[in-house]
Amino acid sequence: MHCRIFISSFWALFLSISLFFSSASGEAKQMGFAIPFPDLTFTQSLSKEEQSYLGITKKTKFSFREIKGDLILVELLSTYCVNCQRQAPIFTELYSSIEKDPKLKGKVKMIGIAAGNNPGEVETFKKAHQILYPIFSDPKFDAHMAVGGPRTPFTIWVRRDAQGNGVVVSTHLGLTESAENVLAETRAVLQYNLALLKTKKGAIYEGDALKPPLTEEELLKRARKGMEASGGKVLQIEKITLKDGDWLYAGKVDWGTRQENLFSKLASRRAVCDICHDTFFIYTFDSTGKVVDIVPVQLTKIDNLHWTDEDIKKLKSRTVGKSILKPFTFDARVDSISGATITAVLIFDSLDKAKEIFEEMKKEGYVK
Repeated sequence: MHCRIFISSFWALFLSISLFFSSASGEAKQMGFAIPFPDLTFTQSLSKEEQSYLGITKKTKFSFREIKGDLILVELLSTYCVNCQRQAPIFTELYSSIEKDPKLKGKVKMIGIAAGNNPGEVETFKKAHQILYPIFSDPKFDAHMAVGGPRTPFTIWVRRDAQGNGVVVSTHLGLTESAENVLAETRAVLQYNLALLKTKKGAIYEGDALKPPLTEEELLKRARKGMEASGGKVLQIEKITLKDGDWLYAGKVDWGTRQENLFSKLASRRAVCDICHDTFFIYTFDSTGKVVDIVPVQLTKIDNLHWTDEDIKKLKSRTVGKSILKPFTFDARVDSISGATITAVLIFDSLDKAKEIFEEMKKEGYVK
């Protein structure tokens, strides 16, 4: 079931538009309205056409604030997201309609932010769908997380206030059915008098808390399994909580001739795609940061099927033995799992961020 949530303003004149956007089965509620939009930083080379469209001089690093326009339509997407692929021709039509409308052209700009995708993947996506508006690569999910880590596709309407700051005036979660709907909302939010709008603190997107599908006892068993994949026997295992509130399992493992500590961490990641399940897995590493094992908790692929033994075997061949102290860069050509590329990207990104946990453990004396 597609989750669609649409927000509009408190002005009664535009209420009907918001209801028109919400599906009959979807829940309509406010999400991010009147929240300041973060001044995201992008590191990317722009073509001459993109520079002209965005009003940005030739540079490889620029901020969201530099984009010229009264209204910026921001699309959060993943190039591997099925609904993002379905939405591509709709937004291409939308872009064409805006550029042909003298009342909108120049005032309204469109950009995409590709969560977890590298520049090559973005370029392939743009060519495949003949997309003319700029799409920015967000390989480490930095921009994606800055707006709350929404499922994709997620559309945000951002107005400029008198000081040039971005203010969220509407959002839409899930697949958009037609360009006409988005165009109607775009015209509506351009009528808002921002002088009457009081901004507030909060999240642009706030998903439900991530809850692993296993009990504490079952997670402990999976952590033990990860440690014993090394060939040793776990003598004792306990849950430790770091000062920042994060936690993991620490175990003393015996190999007959030596005893060492191993650590198992539950990684929990909200699904990027709006029709996917959340990702949970346990990775085990030693005191040098070397990955010892990967134990699935919930790993799914297209149609929300579980990963096969062959899928897990391939994942382990690409991760086990590597160090979390070095970059885990995802390469779709060799690291992708058929039907589960987005999940694989999340796994690699979690391992890439594991260095932060290791450094915190080092500060607190759990590793030397």
